[in-house]
Amino acid sequence: MNNTISSASLPKMYTYNVEGQRVSVTLTKNPFDIDPQILYSLAARQNKKRGFLFVSKVLGKHVPVDPFIPLLAGSSLAIQFMAKIHGVNHADTPAIVQALKTNEDTRKVYEAVLSKPRFVLPQKTLFIGFAETATGLGQATFSSFDNAHYLHTTRDQIPLLPAVLDFKEDHSHAVNHRCYSVDPELLRNPETIVLVDDEITTGNTALNIIKAIHAKFPKKNYVVLSLLDWRTKENRANYQQHEQLLNVRIHTVALLEGEIEVSGSSLNERREQGEQRNLEVESDIAKDFCVSVEQKLLNLKDIISFYSLDSNGNPSLAPYLGLTGRFGLSSEREQEILPLAKGIGEKLKLDRSGEKTLCLGTGEFMYFPMLISAYMGDGIKYHSSTRSPIYPFAKPDYGIQNRFSFTSPDDEDLNFYVYNIPPNYYDEVYVFLEREVSSARLKPLLQVFAELKMPRLVFVIGSSIETPEDKV
Repeated sequence: MNNTISSASLPKMYTYNVEGQRVSVTLTKNPFDIDPQILYSLAARQNKKRGFLFVSKVLGKHVPVDPFIPLLAGSSLAIQFMAKIHGVNHADTPAIVQALKTNEDTRKVYEAVLSKPRFVLPQKTLFIGFAETATGLGQATFSSFDNAHYLHTTRDQIPLLPAVLDFKEDHSHAVNHRCYSVDPELLRNPETIVLVDDEITTGNTALNIIKAIHAKFPKKNYVVLSLLDWRTKENRANYQQHEQLLNVRIHTVALLEGEIEVSGSSLNERREQGEQRNLEVESDIAKDFCVSVEQKLLNLKDIISFYSLDSNGNPSLAPYLGLTGRFGLSSEREQEILPLAKGIGEKLKLDRSGEKTLCLGTGEFMYFPMLISAYMGDGIKYHSSTRSPIYPFAKPDYGIQNRFSFTSPDDEDLNFYVYNIPPNYYDEVYVFLEREVSSARLKPLLQVFAELKMPRLVFVIGSSIETPEDKV
């Protein structure tokens, strides 16, 4: 992928060729002076509604990263939020930004942040992270605050608990979002709602949830936090119109701001017109490679005993974990998560058998595995499986080098993907599942790691239907 850069002063233009589609980014705000290539690359999206994707390098989703990097990305959004909205600066801001830029001293910087008092918000505030990509980023951001709660949207269907919100992400591969809460006052009490996403292009998804919230739980203040903000002047004017229409204030905060311009036909359009290309990366991987498989049941006690339904109406009976934010989480309960994750991580560190270890979250289950992974020692890379289909090409600077697909352990009608895992590279992989599933439903994922020639596969499971003694 080729990119050209204009003069050093803003606005600065970057032009990317995404498999025939030209995406031009005019950068207008860069408060931390971060080179964009540190935060993202681009790839062709397998989606008729939008033919390209900004692939985050700091999110822990599509690209394997040092697990402290997405934690610090959340910290960077928190400090930018406090500086821009409340005029409060954080002493560790230069160190956080430098760690993001260099990928060095990440644990030292993160623990220095933890040693400082958390931001005390002047108003009760609810942070909402968008599923599935920003569930981890949202919780990493929220963890910097007191006097706050966290909730993330979900695509899951939970029949015995009515959704408090239901809205759509129009351009997505999976448009329906829901919010569930075990606390009926979770959306009623906060005076400010903060929405956290990795990227906003038009900003319409944020407006959709704001309208859904405002119809049932009217607020005066909304904030949209994102790593990247690419809204056009028209999109920004649309926000101003909604502010007037709803009689609210909508603030926006991002690490990078600019506008994008797209020209040319996307790969999706050309394929519809008959262009045929081999989109999977060829390799010499052996389908019958023998993988050593282990399971470790955490059997965590903080559970929410609601079952979910898959696409065919079949129930998944293992309980959810209460520490993910899917059902709401307070600042006080959030403080219990780090020591728990750190303790599990240190035990799993002793269990490791290799120097290069991949830790993989699954779907919406990102933040807690990320924290555990951060304390499993050196040589750890972390990212997560995803429902987002992206075209893979083994090209320099292209965001998705390879991909492997499998049916979801929770829903056999849903395809999931893992990206950017080189064959014959890692010594082992730890796959984190929020809830126990049958061995049969793990076979498609097991086949992926056989293809990748992964010698050792460990499933780390948060909860089960039964409650045997802890194994970790």
